[in-house]
Amino acid sequence: MHGVQEPAGLREAKKAATRRALRAAATTLALEHGLDGVTVDQVCAAAGVSLRTFFNYFESKEAALLGEEPPLGSPQGRKAFAAGGPSGDLLADLLTLLDPSDLVEQEGRTGLLQAMQLAQQEPRLLAGHIAREIAHEQEVAALVATRRGLPEPDLGCAALATTAQALLRLAGRSWIDAEDDSSLREHIDATRAAYVAALGSALP
Repeated sequence: MHGVQEPAGLREAKKAATRRALRAAATTLALEHGLDGVTVDQVCAAAGVSLRTFFNYFESKEAALLGEEPPLGSPQGRKAFAAGGPSGDLLADLLTLLDPSDLVEQEGRTGLLQAMQLAQQEPRLLAGHIAREIAHEQEVAALVATRRGLPEPDLGCAALATTAQALLRLAGRSWIDAEDDSSLREHIDATRAAYVAALGSALP
């Protein structure tokens, strides 16, 4: 007799919870003892999982500390963006596509703040974040080029990609500092509005 399988949604929720628990354990230990003072065995003990489970999710403690890379939107979102949507405002649509709210708000303000603190104190992790960001910006620039009907990204596409990433970082810091029930999306919208207003006032 076959066992009853869990619904796919429940399995994915459990996997996400385990991934978050491993990253949280690794981050807490690394903040306390430094990156070199933490082993995968210690992370597993703190999270209450086996070594086998750990390596089902991450290839190393560094990978656990870096966490998931925010996806470049959904396939549907990328398609809508390339076609000129959803609003027709290029910067607003780009920020909507890149909005990491679902992933970031699962970790919460504390988790994001700890990740930032750890990146600042551990050069190897900071280098990992920077490498990810560069690769991400190149992908974003390519999407912007597609939307603009260009065969490949030009300097303007690269500038828009870099600007969007910078606005998301600023919105993230604003969300952490707010210490209220506001959403990350609200801070992304406010940051974009402030940028557009400042840019407009600087023009002749």
